[in-house]
Amino acid sequence: MKKRAVIICSLLFVTVLALSFFLIFTVRVPKGEIMAVFQYDDVDIIEPLSSEDAKVVRKIFGGKVLRLDSPSCSFDETVALVVGNQTYCIACDTCPIVYLLEADKYFYLSNKENEALRDLLSEYGFIFPCI
Repeated sequence: MKKRAVIICSLLFVTVLALSFFLIFTVRVPKGEIMAVFQYDDVDIIEPLSSEDAKVVRKIFGGKVLRLDSPSCSFDETVALVVGNQTYCIACDTCPIVYLLEADKYFYLSNKENEALRDLLSEYGFIFPCI
């Protein structure tokens, strides 16, 4: 009986630890309007995404694992998506990486997600590369 209690407690501990990791180190795009910010060269765009495009972005970003990293891609808050107090800086080149400014962490997109995101942003006037 004592051995069973130890096993159950161990499983509960591991489950709580895994859930904590998931909640702390994954991307959760807050509710609210997503603003597209692109201020590069002579282009100055600050425009809200349509509700359909915001759903696409939330689907692409949601659940991604945040990582400490230092990729060679360039990021700037003037090429970003802003939701509330979160700034998602899009790689200025074509890297499939997004920098979450406030967390000082990065997350990776698949090539398909990266292409879909850049196609969506090009409809708002974003131009890549912009380095």
